Amino acid sequence: MDKAEDLLEKVPVLPRLLRRFTFALERWIIRGPHFRFLAVAAAVGLLSVGGGVAVRLFGSGFDQYPDAVWWSFLRLTDPGYLGDDVGVVNRVVSTFLTVAGYVVFMGALVAIMTQWLQARMSVLESGVTRVTRNDHVVILGWTSRTHAIVRELLVSQGRVRRFLEKRGAGKRLQVVILAEEVSAARLQDLRDAVGDPWEELQVTLRSGSALRPDHLKRVDIAHAAAVIIPGAEFEGEAGQADTETVKVLLSLERLPASEGRPLVVAEIFQDRKAEIARTVYRGDHEIICSGKVVSRLLAQNLRYAGLSTVFNEILSRGNSGNAIYIRDEHGLDGASMAEARSRVGNAVLLGTIRTTGVDLKPVPQLNPPPERIIQTGDALVCLARSYEDTAPDAPAPAEAESGAEAVSTQAGLPKESWVPGEAGEPLHRRILILGWNHKAPALLDELAAHEGETFEITQAAGVAVERREQELRFGTSAALALGVRHVEADTTDPAEVALLKPENFDTILIIGSDWSESEDEADARALMAMLVLRELLAKKSGGPRPTVVVELLDPANVALVGRDSAEIIVSPLILSHMLAQVALRRELNVIFDELFGAGGVDLAFRSLEGWLPPGPFRFHDLIRAAGAQGMTALGVRDSPSGSLWLNPPRDRGWNDSKGLEVVALVGPR
Repeated sequence: MDKAEDLLEKVPVLPRLLRRFTFALERWIIRGPHFRFLAVAAAVGLLSVGGGVAVRLFGSGFDQYPDAVWWSFLRLTDPGYLGDDVGVVNRVVSTFLTVAGYVVFMGALVAIMTQWLQARMSVLESGVTRVTRNDHVVILGWTSRTHAIVRELLVSQGRVRRFLEKRGAGKRLQVVILAEEVSAARLQDLRDAVGDPWEELQVTLRSGSALRPDHLKRVDIAHAAAVIIPGAEFEGEAGQADTETVKVLLSLERLPASEGRPLVVAEIFQDRKAEIARTVYRGDHEIICSGKVVSRLLAQNLRYAGLSTVFNEILSRGNSGNAIYIRDEHGLDGASMAEARSRVGNAVLLGTIRTTGVDLKPVPQLNPPPERIIQTGDALVCLARSYEDTAPDAPAPAEAESGAEAVSTQAGLPKESWVPGEAGEPLHRRILILGWNHKAPALLDELAAHEGETFEITQAAGVAVERREQELRFGTSAALALGVRHVEADTTDPAEVALLKPENFDTILIIGSDWSESEDEADARALMAMLVLRELLAKKSGGPRPTVVVELLDPANVALVGRDSAEIIVSPLILSHMLAQVALRRELNVIFDELFGAGGVDLAFRSLEGWLPPGPFRFHDLIRAAGAQGMTALGVRDSPSGSLWLNPPRDRGWNDSKGLEVVALVGPR
């Protein structure tokens, strides 16, 4: 007996049962709001039964237990019955039940509902629920491109409308973004960056990784019209970012083909990785090699000072509002390019694009000769302010001469008397490049590709010379043949920059450093380097000052520079425009590649002095004269003031050609 009593003392049964019951209740409650409601309902039931039994046994007025329990339940759930009770026991029990009703019934119910709503709102804000859309555009990843891509998609209303009509979809484009992290702050940041075009119901954020198939289902990837994969410029080195892009393409390839394969527009930094990316995804895809595109733009700007303004106007919807459009239906089959240019009166006809081959590959023909005939199936490639401006006018009755004859006379002078303007640039250029990023090797390759031109290049950056030379060796041998002089220097230190003697160069390029932690840090270094240059070049006396070109990565920092101080190229803004526009009209990718890729046509300035007859002229006259010289005129620049008229009205006139330059497409036909 003593041993049994000792055992009972060591293992208290009642406290353990109580703890076990408490633990079981805890496990029940945390299972969700439905189980919490059941727990509250059980508590209400027990209190109702207990109160009913008490008034039936010790109170008055009740002959049956069900009536007493119902009375108890009413007092528990509605305190308005408290003054109707008679008898001490009834009033005591009623008071207890009323107070318990406030705590258990109303308090617990409100707490559960509030907690459930908060939890549900947290789930919704976290972006883990699935969307159900058709023919929407999905952006995989949150990078420095995302804001501009969303804005470009929302601004391009006309192109969006034609995109949806072609697919037989609705009237409004839906954009869904899959990001690693989704929050109210990030949504507000996107809303502020997009500005006026923002439409709350058109943009949806979802959290997740593009490498997980279940997360891709959250954005209804199988029913998307297009998928955009922007490059993450500041998440590791360029090669690492390209590897992540290829992995995303592999994830898309793993999706069941029976569910559909949307068009994928992906950004690749390194050109040598592009072919791998093209073979990974077997659905429709367009790969944009951003390193090649931006290096091409920078190289062109180093060769022709002032082209940054033209690039920004065409590729980021500048002040002129011009963009590149492709028109399929035009009614110009059989017409010459000269006739077509005269009939497309509100746009500049850059050329045509033709779909050929078994794989229906689009082939652009930009800057064609005036006598080339537009064939059936050729689409027009135009620079215009809207798609409607690309519509040709009806042929004029007096337009009887052929295209070749129409461009061979102007102001009564024979074609042979027109002297093409010189490029105005020396064959030998001294270039100083401050900074280093993954685009630098492609930039040097691009400069080396221009035969007949020599360059004396000094490249200064905080990156070790050995690393730069190693990256150059991974590219072509053309960049190594340039004989670039590498200097390890802090480009924000006035003393170290002064040792480079920047005043002795023709052009100075400041590029964003992607080895920085963010675009803000990269832009801060670029702006500091520009201020250092400004102070050093201000001390130069006599002779022309070098042209300064700055690559920025955040559009918000453009206002800090001022375009009078330097030429500015915002590369993420340009690339975002390309990604968004190619997603809506995929043929634009080959147009951009031809315009801004190596080996295509060039955008250049040509002096008009000695080209046109003396006296007033109109832009219409300039278009014909440029066609006769093997060029396509896009606009006019006043070289002394820097004013640019891109795609001006055809009857826009100037009193004299002195000091004016034509912005033109030149190059292969």
